[in-house]
Amino acid sequence: MQEVVVERLFDADIVEDPYPYYAGLRDKDPVHQVEGTNAFLVASADLIQEVVSDPDTYSSQSASFLFRSAHGEVGLRPAGAGDEFARGIPGVLATADPPDHGRQRKVLTRLFSSSALARREQEFRVLIDANLDSHLGHGHIEWMRTVAEPLPMVMVARILGLPDSDAPTLKEYGFAGVEQINGFASQERCDEIRDRLFDLGPMGEAYAKALTGLGPGDDTVIGACARAVHDSVLNDIEALSILTLVTIAGGESTTSLLGTGAYLLARDEMLQDRLRSQPALLSRFVEEACRFDPPFRGHYRQTTRATTLNGVAIPAGAHVVLMWPSANRDHSHFTRPGEIDVDRPSPRRHFGFGWGIHLCIGAPLARLEARVAFERLLARTSRLSLQETESGLRHHLSLMVRRFIELPLVLHR
Repeated sequence: MQEVVVERLFDADIVEDPYPYYAGLRDKDPVHQVEGTNAFLVASADLIQEVVSDPDTYSSQSASFLFRSAHGEVGLRPAGAGDEFARGIPGVLATADPPDHGRQRKVLTRLFSSSALARREQEFRVLIDANLDSHLGHGHIEWMRTVAEPLPMVMVARILGLPDSDAPTLKEYGFAGVEQINGFASQERCDEIRDRLFDLGPMGEAYAKALTGLGPGDDTVIGACARAVHDSVLNDIEALSILTLVTIAGGESTTSLLGTGAYLLARDEMLQDRLRSQPALLSRFVEEACRFDPPFRGHYRQTTRATTLNGVAIPAGAHVVLMWPSANRDHSHFTRPGEIDVDRPSPRRHFGFGWGIHLCIGAPLARLEARVAFERLLARTSRLSLQETESGLRHHLSLMVRRFIELPLVLHR
């Protein structure tokens, strides 16, 4: 095996197919310091669990991300104009520690429970069928542009308490938020995105109305946040930050999962046939797709004190990157991790939605949408396959997400 060179993390080929690189890290250096930085990549499942289980040492309030400059230098950059900006935004949900994390999460738990989302299932089925109706006759569909990108944002709009017509604006907002921390955006572009994210648009307008009792009700995210501010459970900055996070992560996680799952189905006719004949296995397939190639490629922690992980000394204030996709291919946790196996025991026991107390609060929504989308895609086709493209299939250049740029499918009725 070739020696692992950490700067390759940013190479386009590694970004496109990172799994051999991850395997090298797990085997040789599972706690690897990125040269020239105080960032450490954690690649093995056991060590990631060790970090997650110790929030006193590894704080979730990390506002800086790895990036590579146009000149090839690797470093850490705050998610904004600078340290002052980063310090001005409180940690919420994924970037908050106990007890704040539990207090904030409780505001949304009821809205994102499996039982609460069950009533949304038919809504999403209608959306999927309507989009498939206009493409089945042509025999092909560009899955990302037509289904995976727009439809999850329609559901996010509804859950926030906004009309469907706001979904395109939310999608643009969410994708910009992810681009800001993808590791490849220039500082100029990050500054543009920062200014864009400060303008909450319809979210901000609806939230202001909800504070007066004239906006979305308590059965929506906007209404629930406004109620929590009224009851002094949240402050305004926390509430607005939660709305931002739900928009950015809520659409992205499902969009990436829908792309990965459709790709895995299209390249495996035997798997298609089995899932058509045994649709009860679709939930297991969704979990396998999320494990095999998860929507998010990593989350950050910051050390509150000097510590040691796997014999590696990590100073206080260092940044630790939890590499979820690497953990999902760890042979010590999964048998044949590089294969799709819908019969895998404990199918939800993976790192695709995070781990521990920060397990993605929107996971039930992503699971529901993915299951329904694949159910309708398989039910309304006898076969689907990948359409050849001149440049081949590629993912967006990002250290944070795993989203296809395009995914053209051939549909057989």
